[in-house]
Amino acid sequence: MSSTSDLTCVACGQECEHELVIVGRLLQSTRCTACGHVVRHEQRDLMSAYLRDLEHRLLTKPQRLVRRAVSEPLTFLLGLPGAVLRQPGKIVEELKTVLRPR
Repeated sequence: MSSTSDLTCVACGQECEHELVIVGRLLQSTRCTACGHVVRHEQRDLMSAYLRDLEHRLLTKPQRLVRRAVSEPLTFLLGLPGAVLRQPGKIVEELKTVLRPR
């Protein structure tokens, strides 16, 4: 997933928009839109952190599903089939991003 945020670039010193690449709940890299400077996590560190994060998300999923089912039962039931079908593709895309060679 990509998003943007205003940050101060370590290379050019400008406060400007940066493109953020997020994998799961982790920041993989940032790119300054002014000068193009990229800051990335080391791939082995990112993979280790991603696997810990993925494990945590998988272990806490049942509790999150129950909370959602209790707080919004109709929305939960209507959205569940699509959510179940999207999850494998979402994880595959996350893994592709983490494993992408630099």
